[in-house]
Amino acid sequence: MRRILAALFVLLLVAPSAAAVPDARLAVSGLTVAPDTPTVGEPVTVTATVRNSAGSTSPTELEAIRLVNGDGDTLATAENPGSLSPGDTLTVDLTQTFRAAGEKTLAVVAVGADDDGEEVTVRRPITVTVEQADPLVEFERTDPVAGVETTVPVTVSNPNTEQYRDVVVTLDAPDATVERRTVAALPGGASTTLNFSYVPSTGEAAVGVNVSYVTNTGAERTTSYGEAVDAVPLREDVGVAVEPADDGAEADPTGGALQGVLGGGTAGGTLQSQGQAESEGPPDALAVEVTNFGNAPLTDAVVVPRADGEPLAREAVGTVPPGESTTVEVSLASLDAPATVTATVEYATGDRTGTVEGSYEYRPPTGDLRLTGVDLTLEDGTLTITGNAGNVGDGEVTGVVVAVGESEGVRPAYPSRDYFVGTVEGSEFAPFELTAAVDAPNATAVPVEVTYRVAGEERTRTETFPLDGVEAESEERRQAGANPGVAVALVIGLAVVAGAVVFGVRRGR
Repeated sequence: MRRILAALFVLLLVAPSAAAVPDARLAVSGLTVAPDTPTVGEPVTVTATVRNSAGSTSPTELEAIRLVNGDGDTLATAENPGSLSPGDTLTVDLTQTFRAAGEKTLAVVAVGADDDGEEVTVRRPITVTVEQADPLVEFERTDPVAGVETTVPVTVSNPNTEQYRDVVVTLDAPDATVERRTVAALPGGASTTLNFSYVPSTGEAAVGVNVSYVTNTGAERTTSYGEAVDAVPLREDVGVAVEPADDGAEADPTGGALQGVLGGGTAGGTLQSQGQAESEGPPDALAVEVTNFGNAPLTDAVVVPRADGEPLAREAVGTVPPGESTTVEVSLASLDAPATVTATVEYATGDRTGTVEGSYEYRPPTGDLRLTGVDLTLEDGTLTITGNAGNVGDGEVTGVVVAVGESEGVRPAYPSRDYFVGTVEGSEFAPFELTAAVDAPNATAVPVEVTYRVAGEERTRTETFPLDGVEAESEERRQAGANPGVAVALVIGLAVVAGAVVFGVRRGR
């Protein structure tokens, strides 16, 4: 009897402990993280599977499944996801983003209740490592030209607060030579621009940029960015205009300058010629304007001038971008004779080379003298010759001397057998006066010689002036002026007669 009472007493002591064990037995299993290596700002999904053990004596009504951090703060929640019978499972996704990189200590907490309303809570920890965000990569899209080297500026930015290390950027383009650019460190919030180049083929192609780097946690990562580009065919069109470099020159409106502005529209360039411009004088230099009407830069351009085939000094043009012009001057100081000056422009564009030529008809400054306004006066056998030595050219003449030449009945005489004029500028004149002794009965004409120098060359010309009518005119003048007393007496006599007439009239009154 005592044994039975002891057994009953033991059962009474054990009964409360058996009642404390919940009828629902929950477990969290099958935790997964996607993506495997999440980055800052990227959604991170933790997938949790909750199981009600087959040994449970009661179904479970799940109130919530939460994702919490190490401080117990809730990051994501699945409210009232469902109920579980003994042996059932339920899977939920809990998603969260993180603003900073690093190791995150998390936990999945499932809360439910059995048929008796008794709360059941189960917790399972999980660690998630968040890496830095990928670099932001962009490059400027241009309209590439087939066969022409194209520059691609690539900008890499770090959107994080921590730096990248060992950044390696590679351009990936068809037929491009592999080019790598490296950056030792790229601080958080910073960016850098790297220039790449390649030569595209005609048509559409994908151009990409690959970036590899090391995060602040030591993880090696790679990201890529790409775009489709369409390369157009190379269009070669070069114009050249040749005109005087003088500021005062007025270009011929029908000359090649208009042709140069319009362009040729054909591969190989535009032939441009320019006639002599109207100006105050021939130019000391020519302005050669090179215009690129094509769609690719001109490179290594140079002007090769020639005068009637003889070379002049070359002038470098350099690079001329599409749609732009560059002007260089070609000196003509070495030319002292008329010549056809050609300016050949040699250039490269893309994978081609070409030439284009312009021309200019050059006439150097030259002077030439003529005697104008000549007047002859003969008095007492002395002939006075006055006039102007006029320069009918556009270059100066120097050392001008005007002299009386010898002929039958005419010889130089003092005081002005010859007359030194000196220098006469282009389109200017200078007066002179000469004297000669003339044997009137035998002389028929007087020669006048002009000696001068043009561009260092001495020239002499002689002009002859007839004496017909000069003697008679001069003799009349001589007779009129030979007896001044007679003229004076005649004037006095007329005055006396006029006075007498006036006196008689007054007395008659």
